[in-house]
Amino acid sequence: MDLTPRSERGVFRLEKWYIDTLMADGTVLLVYLGRTCIAGVWVSRVTAELFMPDGTAVRASAAAGRVSGGEGSLVFGPATIRGEELTFEMEGFSGRLRFVPRYPPSATTEPFLQRGRRRLTWEIEVPDADVTGELRWPAGRLTVTGRGYRDRVWYDLLPWRFPIRELVWGRAVAGDHAATWVRATTPECVIARGWLDGAPDPQARDKVTLGKSRVIVQSAVADLETLKLGSLRHLVRRLAGDPFETKWVAPATIAGANGVAIHEVVRWR
Repeated sequence: MDLTPRSERGVFRLEKWYIDTLMADGTVLLVYLGRTCIAGVWVSRVTAELFMPDGTAVRASAAAGRVSGGEGSLVFGPATIRGEELTFEMEGFSGRLRFVPRYPPSATTEPFLQRGRRRLTWEIEVPDADVTGELRWPAGRLTVTGRGYRDRVWYDLLPWRFPIRELVWGRAVAGDHAATWVRATTPECVIARGWLDGAPDPQARDKVTLGKSRVIVQSAVADLETLKLGSLRHLVRRLAGDPFETKWVAPATIAGANGVAIHEVVRWR
């Protein structure tokens, strides 16, 4: 799999890898490798967040000075992907994890959303994986056994003209099953996709039963602690339409098997 970052410049570009690991007790690890190009200047950042069932959270973020990649590898400042291995090393939080995919990447042949020459692409690079490894932070450590996922989003849609008004996304793992779903609402239409056990399935969301959810993130995106926007917060909020994100973890059932899910809603005001 080619993990080379896209290099073209323009008024605005955004590229983001989202990586998660869901554990049987409801513990969730989220890792983001994100980069934005504004007026030809790239700014890149890594964030990692660990949410535990008792409400404890561990967070870290750092600028990514060096970003490069190729076949099966990605160097993103303090984080690297090399084949099945993901490592990150930041002040206060580090991890070394192995993702063994259960299915090949989910192939896509067209943009998820397009407006004229501008578009948004959404690629599921790891639909479902068995994850093992270790996380460390000053107050503790955690041996990881769970199920992982990775996707990659790229777009050159202008944030002050971003067409999505609401984005619903989620994924669940239970027994041998894994489901992912997404629904984007624009002023003109609703775009929905789903995947079940590594294959496209428009009904994937309907095949997942969610239990009582607990909130792990509820914030305006510009106010997220790990983004470190500082004095730019109000400008970013205004230019990007002030998106507000709520993210939950919940028990989940698929085909009679019990597991766990993560799901979210992002609304632009």
